[in-house]
Amino acid sequence: MNTGSESAPQKGLYMNEGYQHLKNKECQALLSPQGRQIFAQRKIVFGQIKACLGYKRGNLRGMRQVRIDMGLVLMANKLLKYNKRTT
Repeated sequence: MNTGSESAPQKGLYMNEGYQHLKNKECQALLSPQGRQIFAQRKIVFGQIKACLGYKRGNLRGMRQVRIDMGLVLMANKLLKYNKRTT
């Protein structure tokens, strides 16, 4: 039984230096001119997928199933773009 005179162990703060390094590296990559261009294109593609296909949320779990699902969605998006371009 705890009488109150004992103090609870203090939790320490742990910083993962490797993670912080990778996080800073990715931040610098995104802030570069090429990174900004790629990120802008990414927003456009996902906006088109949401607007044209109505795809807003994945229903599958697991890396393999999500990759297959996103592959199909991206293929459908490309086919729609191709169809609009050729007609």
